[in-house]
Amino acid sequence: MKNTPIIIGAIVIVLVLIIGAVLFLGMNNNSNIPTNNPPVTNTPATGNAKTYTVDIQNFQFSPSTITIKAGDSVTWTNMDSMSHTVTSSSGNELNSPTLVNGKTYSNTFSTPGTYSYYCTIHPSMKATVIVQ
Repeated sequence: MKNTPIIIGAIVIVLVLIIGAVLFLGMNNNSNIPTNNPPVTNTPATGNAKTYTVDIQNFQFSPSTITIKAGDSVTWTNMDSMSHTVTSSSGNELNSPTLVNGKTYSNTFSTPGTYSYYCTIHPSMKATVIVQ
């Protein structure tokens, strides 16, 4: 009987540790979180359309100029630890949300032209998509 409070206390501590571990592991399991990140490929998606990649790294877009055909897509991937955007210099063709590390933004270009863009957070970051 004298040991009853010690046993109850030990059981409470074990339960708290188990519940804490379950909650911690559950919060770090991102496998059930939906993403809007499309697959990044440089192969034809349908017909002759292609998807090209631009890396955002070291505070620059790489490549800084990319030439594609009308109907092709470009996917930007932020590989920096800092957040960035992909925003049209004029017009509204490109208007990404703020991209944290590992996030992507895609756009399909249907009209030929030259599309200059920059990062609104770091305006010195500039690049161009040329659509033929």
